[in-house]
Amino acid sequence: MALICPVCNGVKQVFKACPTCNKTMEEAGSISQFLDPYSPYLSVNDGELGDKDKTCTHLFFCEICNTDKRIEVEKISW
Repeated sequence: MALICPVCNGVKQVFKACPTCNKTMEEAGSISQFLDPYSPYLSVNDGELGDKDKTCTHLFFCEICNTDKRIEVEKISW
């Protein structure tokens, strides 16, 4: 069985409260999509940051106060 990120693969949604204004933050995708110019051409499991075997780092942002935060999402067996 392979480990996949449930957020990247649409299996699960993650909701986080903004640490500044307490509004719900928007999930903007895996952080590797923002850092690597070739990431749109890689598979979902390539090029991730964090503990590559167990987590996937996602960027969350608040539209109200422009706060952003990186959240580690635990991968699941698939």
